Parts: sequence; C-alpha cells; structure tokens
Amino acid sequence: MSHNFIRRIQENDNIQDIFAYVLDNIYRTGPNKTSDLEILTLLRIYHPDEFTEHLSKILYFIGIFYKHNLQTTSLEEVIFGQYRRHIKKEYDHYYTPVQAKILYSIQNKRCFSFSAPTSTGKSFVFLNQIKKSRGDVVIIVPSRALINEYLIKLDYALQDKSINILTFIDKINTKKATRNIFIVTPERCRELFKLKLQFNIDLFLFDEAQLSNEESTRGLLFDGMVRRCYKNFMNSTFVFAHPFVRNPEAQFVKNNIEFNTGNFSQFVQKNVGQIFFYHERSSGSFHHFGIDKSVMGNFKVLSPFDPIEAILIASGSVLFYVSKASIKNNKVFTEFQDYIKLCKEYSDEIVHDYIQDLTEYTGGSVDRNKDYYSKLISYLKRGIVIHHGSLPLKIRSILEKYTNAGLCKICFATSTLEQGVNMPFDIVYLNKLEGSKPLSVKNLIGRAGRSTIDYKFDYGFVVVKNIPNFRNIMVQDEELETISLLDVEEPEKDDDYNDFKDAILNETFDDELNLTENQVRKLSSQEIFSIIGQLLDSIFEGDDIISLETLNEDINEKHSLYDKFEQIYSGYLGRELSHGEQNVFNTAIKIIIWKVHGKTFKNICWYRYSHTSLSNLRRLHKHNHLVLNRLQAKWYTECPTEFPNKNLQAYNALSIDGRNILAKDVDYDFIISDTYDYIDKLIGFKLSDVFYAAFIKYYDQYEDSRAVKLAKYIKYGTDNERYILLLRYGLTFEDIDVLDDYITDVSEEEIIVKDTIYDLTEKQIEPLRRYI
Repeated sequence: MSHNFIRRIQENDNIQDIFAYVLDNIYRTGPNKTSDLEILTLLRIYHPDEFTEHLSKILYFIGIFYKHNLQTTSLEEVIFGQYRRHIKKEYDHYYTPVQAKILYSIQNKRCFSFSAPTSTGKSFVFLNQIKKSRGDVVIIVPSRALINEYLIKLDYALQDKSINILTFIDKINTKKATRNIFIVTPERCRELFKLKLQFNIDLFLFDEAQLSNEESTRGLLFDGMVRRCYKNFMNSTFVFAHPFVRNPEAQFVKNNIEFNTGNFSQFVQKNVGQIFFYHERSSGSFHHFGIDKSVMGNFKVLSPFDPIEAILIASGSVLFYVSKASIKNNKVFTEFQDYIKLCKEYSDEIVHDYIQDLTEYTGGSVDRNKDYYSKLISYLKRGIVIHHGSLPLKIRSILEKYTNAGLCKICFATSTLEQGVNMPFDIVYLNKLEGSKPLSVKNLIGRAGRSTIDYKFDYGFVVVKNIPNFRNIMVQDEELETISLLDVEEPEKDDDYNDFKDAILNETFDDELNLTENQVRKLSSQEIFSIIGQLLDSIFEGDDIISLETLNEDINEKHSLYDKFEQIYSGYLGRELSHGEQNVFNTAIKIIIWKVHGKTFKNICWYRYSHTSLSNLRRLHKHNHLVLNRLQAKWYTECPTEFPNKNLQAYNALSIDGRNILAKDVDYDFIISDTYDYIDKLIGFKLSDVFYAAFIKYYDQYEDSRAVKLAKYIKYGTDNERYILLLRYGLTFEDIDVLDDYITDVSEEEIIVKDTIYDLTEKQIEPLRRYI
C-alpha cells in the first residue's frame, strides 16, 4: 500500500483499497492512530456516498456503541454487537469499551489514575458514577470555569433536591439534604478539613489532574491536598483524570499512594475524527496536511474550500484561540472581520434573554454610541462569543449556555478553554501557539468535533498557521513529574514559597484562617494590633462603617484609611510596598470599601468606567467634537498577573506609546474583566484571607466586636447573619435583593419561603430551586 493518502483521497485513487486499509487497522487495534481518524474524516468529506456504505462498520469498529440505530450487516459487526450488548447489560448504558474500562476501574480499585483524549466521554462516566454514589462526592478542578461547567451539568442531571450541589465546602441544608457534591478548586478544598468528621465521602475526583505538574504554589497545594485527603479519608475512592498524559501512574509515585490499592491506564482511543489545515495568511489559501508524514504525505495539499467559510455557511461553529492582549486591543476582530461579516444577526426573541441577563449583571449597553457599550454583549446578536479567564463566572455561565444552545457561530477564546471546559466546535483555529504548553494545546484541539448520539461519523477541523511547531507538539509525549515539588529542595525560592511548602508538609496550615502558622504569627504582632486599633477607630462611626459620602468629602481621611490597610499588609509581607504595588493595592482597597457599602459588580464597573472615561465631563461637551477628540482618559491601574511583586512598575493601562487614549475610547469590556480580576484574583485569593485573619486575631486578643464586624465585611461583604447564611447557600447579593422578602427563615438546617415566592418568574426563583 503506497502512502500520500491525502492526495490519493482527493484524486479518487483506489478509494476502496483505502477503505479496506483503514477498516482493517481499526478492526485490529481500535481507533488508536491519529492518521486512521484523519483518513476516515477525509473519506467522509471527499467521498460521502462510499462512506455511507461503510458507516455501520466504522462506528462499530471505533466502539461508538452509544450511537442510535446501529445496524449489523456483517459477521464482524455481529461480534462487536455482542460486546455492545454485554456492556449495556453490565453497566446499564451503551458505553464505549474505554468508558467501560474506566468505570470498571473506578468501581473495583480504591485509586485509579488514567489519561485519555478529550473526546473519550469521561464526563458522561463521571456523571453516572456520581449519581450512583451513596455518600458525599468531592470534585477538585483547576479553574472556576470548570467548576461552572460541572455545576451546570450536575444541576441539570440531578433533580433530586435531597442532594446538595455546592461550589464550596459547607454543612448546610441539613434537614433536607442526605448527601453533598462539592465542586471546588484545590484552594477551596482546604476547607474540607475543618468539617471532615461531618462528611461521609465516597469519591474524590481530581479532574484535569495535570495541575500537579505546575511549578507554583498551586502545584504544591494540589499534591498536598492529594496526600491529606488520602490519609484522612481511608474509605474513599480516588480518581485522577488527565488528558494525553503518558504516565498517569505518576500520581501514585509522587504522592506516596500504594500501588496495590490502585490501577492506572493510558487510553489513546478517540471517538471523533479530525483533519488539519494550514492557513497561508499571505494568499488566504488553506492546505491539508497530516501529522504522520509517512502515512498522510510529506507535503501540504491545497484544499479546494475554505473550511471556516464552509462551516459558517453550514451553520456550524468556529473557535479562534487567541491571546487576551489581541482581544483587549481589538486586533483579532480586525484580522477575522471577513468571517465576522458572515455571521448575520439573530432575531431579538432568540437572543433577548441572554443579552438582558448580561446587561442587568454588567450594566453594559449594546448601543455603540452610548457609554458602557459592550462589544461582548452586542456581538451575541450575531452569534459571536468572547470568552477569557477574566470574565465573571456569571457571564461565563450565560455564554456557555448560549453556546451549548447552538447559538455560537464564532468564539474568540483564550487559554481559559484549555482546562477542560466542554464547549465543542466544528473548527478550532490556533491563532497563537507561542507560550502555550503542549498539553494545553492538545487539550484545546480536543474541542474540534462534536460527539453526538446520531447515526453518523463525527469529526472536526483544526487550522494552524505553523505546521512544524504544531506537528512537534502533536507527536510529543507528555509526562508528569514523578517527584513532587513538596519533596524537592528549592533554596532559590522566596521565603513565602518555602513557608507555604513547609506548612503543607508539616500540616501546620491554619485551616480556619487559610494561612500558614508563620503568616498568622506575623499578623498577631503588637505592632499590627496597634494599627488595627487605629483603623477601627477611623473606619467606624459608632457601630456603623463610615459612609462613602464622608470619605469622598474628606480626602485626608480616605488616604489615612488606605494607609492603615497598607501598613497591615506591609507588616504581613515584612517589607514596604513598591510604588507600582501601592497603586494596585489602593485600587483594591477602594473596591473593598465599595463592596462593604453594598455596591454590586455593576455599580463598581460603572464607577471605574465613569472615572477614567470622564463620562460626566463628556456629557457636558457632547456636541463639542473638538473637545471630545482631545479629552484623554484618566490614569488607570490594571490588576497585575502577579501580586505582591516588588518589581511591579506603575503604569497606565490606557496608554499607547506614552499617550493616554481618548476618554471616549475607553473599552467598557476591559473595565468589566479588570474589575473581576481585582475582586476574584486579587481580593478573593490574596487580600481577603490576610485581612480576615488579622481582624479575627485582634478580636481574640481584645474582644472588640468591631474587628469581627469588619472581618465579616471583608470575607462576605456584609455582617448581616441572615445574608451570610444566604451567601453560604450560594446566592449572590443580586439574588438576595430579589428573594429576601420572600424568605421566612434561613438556617444551616433549611430555607423556609413564603407561598408568594411562586409569583416570581422561574429565572428569579432559580437560585433557591434546590432548597425549596
């Protein structure tokens, strides 16, 4: 059999021989080779009639037993049909052979670590195992985006209201709930140990477990969490899932898990076909190429069609993988404007609810000529989604529902989709590869191709701009380190890193305060307590927090307040903040104070946009274009990727080549994402624990109730016990504004509502649906 299959398939050269070749391969070894799936996909595209004749065999040989209306027309298919019926009888589902093996190992071993391609269908297996679990389940994932995906899926699949589905560790709804499903990041999983005696955990599921390879405190924390859970929950089952990893057993080696308690497997089988295109930007042409040159051919082959245009015309969907910077500076929207033009607007009734939800939450407008214009919201009219890691979870949830409803035509996404978020597309276009980890790229291209239950062969397209780099990534084996960073001496790391490591190794982490014992000790010094006393005297007027009006009127009082917060944080760090750090810190404190005064996310975004875009001044001169075209935006401090960072330079995020952009050109979408970064990544993960711990330790020493009050404001945004309980049930302040009048009582046992709550819409009741 000669090679060069791409050209031969295009030129109709002995097609039946090629069908025989590929069918024999997958019959003998399964869908293990990328080239076999490439050949099948090319045959499906260029020879659809002949492909239909072989469809039943192809689906059986690949092992896609969940397809509807599978028919048997040959002896080989009868044999596979018996295997299919056996799996259905054993597991009550038409699983693929790989899915069946995953489930068997979960049910028969205490620990199971495996890797598999993105399209394996592991999520379906996990979902069914979670349904069947008798006790509590803890799902640990690397990102809040993946938390959101699990939450949506489980909430839909598990209608039983006796099951709590929570994105935090807590003991609530105890009168009604018989068990709990917790979906958390490693950081939030630490809270489990405060309440460990109150849960009967049946299953720990570590999804996207390659996080353990990160050379950071997150990697340390992940391994530490694995070890603590394994030690403290002796009767639980542990599952580690990875994409495309050659040595999944590394989890056992690096975290001291006994091999006789576990099993591990690397699965390479795929359920979805893929072919690869090279996009030559200079000519605009597309070329086929294969991963294995010895099979598919040494040279790229001109494609007779533009795959992106073809998919969009056929009402398919395209994912453009781009950098966050190219979204911020609008470069990608110019670069791909020809494809954007192919996306016609939906009728208002189709997209109205999505746009209304986003508008209400963010305060954004779809009117290009008004303040607060949001391209992110406006583009939904045309089926275009913008998705990145700095979007609030509520926005991501709305966008993912929009996409899974089949409305997304084009998605511009950053690396946030690398971490297993299940948003499938017909095409993945890799507009960037630089700086991307090989494992992340493989994970991402797994989004190309939708696995369906329809009687057809599913496939997707991948488009790249650099063949050699991409091919090298695809053939590269990905391996996890077999030695944990917890067990490696790293004297070059800073004191905070090594303090964190020692606390995990020696189990001296303060689970109540979420800090190391050394960090708590720093915050308990008399010097810090003296500053806290001064801060409490400044921030309280009697029993109430000082009003925003008072702060805004007395600029010296405001600066004094900021200084005291900074002195506490500097004492925690053991050094003064640099000028760049001060700018960031003061912005964060301003946002904290807004939140303390009950300002919503929308309010905070409005304040920040109005300040930097000089909206009030522009309204005064709205007819004076000479003024508007000269009025520059105010200095704007962006949330940095790393904080604290003593080398952080003060810079204006709204400056280009040393000159501020015009006030009227301030991008409201940028304000939304940056504000979320401050609230979630800086305040939520960096500052909140520090200040909460400092005020609690002060209260322990002096029993000053103001310290507890301020600690609650920092942690929850309120000291109202009723509201704190509702927040613990997963409601937001926006939800509470709507629902509070309809709630008779709330406790750790239950939520009791008034009958009139059913006068509200389903959307308004949704946050309480599982509890009433």
